[in-house]
Amino acid sequence: MAWESASTKEEFPEARFKLPSTGVCFSGGGTRAMNLALGQMAGLRELDLWDDIGYISAVSGGSWASTIFTYYNAGAENDNQLLGNIIKDPQKITMDTLGFMPEGFMGEVITKHLVDDVLLRLAEGRLTLGILQKMDYAWIDAVGSTYLAPYGLYDPEHPKYFTLNNKIKNDILARNRKLKANDFITVHHQEGDIKRPFLIVNSSLLAPSRYLPLKNPENLSVFNYTPLYIGSNNPIGVTDTELLSGSTISFNAGGGFVESFGFGSELLRSQKRQLSNNGTQLRVKLAKRRFEAVDATGTSSAAYGAIFSSSLFAQLASYILTDFSADQLIPEEEYWPISSNGVVDDADRYRFTDGGNLENFGLISLLQREVEKVVVFINTDTPLDVSITPTAECPPLASQVSSDLFPLFGYKIGNQTKNQVFKKSDFTTVYDSLRNAKLDKKSVIAKTTLRTIENKWWGIKANQEVTVLWVYNESVPEWENLLSTEVKEEICAGPDGAFPEFPLYKLIGENGYLNGISLTKEQVNLLYQFSAWNVYSNKEVFNFLKNSQD
Repeated sequence: MAWESASTKEEFPEARFKLPSTGVCFSGGGTRAMNLALGQMAGLRELDLWDDIGYISAVSGGSWASTIFTYYNAGAENDNQLLGNIIKDPQKITMDTLGFMPEGFMGEVITKHLVDDVLLRLAEGRLTLGILQKMDYAWIDAVGSTYLAPYGLYDPEHPKYFTLNNKIKNDILARNRKLKANDFITVHHQEGDIKRPFLIVNSSLLAPSRYLPLKNPENLSVFNYTPLYIGSNNPIGVTDTELLSGSTISFNAGGGFVESFGFGSELLRSQKRQLSNNGTQLRVKLAKRRFEAVDATGTSSAAYGAIFSSSLFAQLASYILTDFSADQLIPEEEYWPISSNGVVDDADRYRFTDGGNLENFGLISLLQREVEKVVVFINTDTPLDVSITPTAECPPLASQVSSDLFPLFGYKIGNQTKNQVFKKSDFTTVYDSLRNAKLDKKSVIAKTTLRTIENKWWGIKANQEVTVLWVYNESVPEWENLLSTEVKEEICAGPDGAFPEFPLYKLIGENGYLNGISLTKEQVNLLYQFSAWNVYSNKEVFNFLKNSQD
């Protein structure tokens, strides 16, 4: 099945399930974001809020945690094991308790060394000329073996598609007689466990591979991977410039959706190619390599993609040093965009990269679906500067506040040049609330009701009302003062202690660059306890998600 782009929330394929108009965004930020998201998931469970949440929208490191949470079928017996144990009395958090990693706890994989796995796979790919390891899958395969394999979500010998539930799976099997039930994983469903929201993993669609490198990386398009479908709702006609030739090129980016198991398929020409919002059956030749959950979350976290796709220097430097062009590392898939009138374009080999290169929260995907209540977990490593007064003439700087926040209000930075969805004046309201919370030494959170402005690039309508709870990763003296003396001393020791940047762990090199992005057991457990507390200790604020409330 394939669908043309949705013009209203009722036309998205998941609308038939009548999901609550609520969502949670787990931002990107590597293992720090994965770690924080794990604690936030446990905190939401402590408040018994998961049944009231319709969507998870996740990016990069947030998608690592969300993919495991949504699909796991091994490694943990239930959610109690997966999400760990919250220690309600911070005084009982000691160095001994922090050094213990219980069986099945998702935090265990955060201590593993992803970078080592990536380097080994790149070496294998170079030495075998891509026979044993395709270069554009090196990152994806490393993410799979490091983070997903322990939870039954990655086995290169037995690749599996992903879908929503057994009913949808059986419908797929009835239409595709060569497929079997064990060719699929489904969303985790177990008695006593949390009812899973509808997951959207966000990446960025770049361009056909033959055009790279390009001049304008901001021509990326938000791209969604869900249990039901894959695609990008708003079709965009892109005009850009090839850096090597200087030629002007045009191509389509995004538009419409195809069932998840059919992504990467070869479109057969001998058929009608005009789609409808209700879905249209197309005959395709399925890809030789199955598109799996690891492909979705691996692509969502391929942060290097925007640089390698738009920097001639990076291309030349990589070729001189390693005898291959760095853009070969960017995930690649067969993709056929669907235009605004529902006509399927010819397929091409497109490159895909980290969702955080464009919009690191996943909020745009929820606004496209007109979700009314959203929690945005800003799992950043940028401390909030409480001394600034942002204006149109004096915009905030990336060193003063998360650079993923202010582009949503019209302050442009990097690739985020087309992300404005709220009035610029609304940023002051959000920032002031976050600043005041930090000055009060409490959880740095702010609840605001905003109205969207029209954004034609993303297909977001004007005047949509949305209540957003912004949760900013920052130190909270109120909590730290409750900790045991030995843990407080380690935090206060800064770079000489066990928690050098807590809670703002570096994206790379928190424990030295040789350890890449891995964290210690103690670091994982402390950040987990902190991020869970930031949720469950603010029950009155988070309860706005409950459907019984206005």
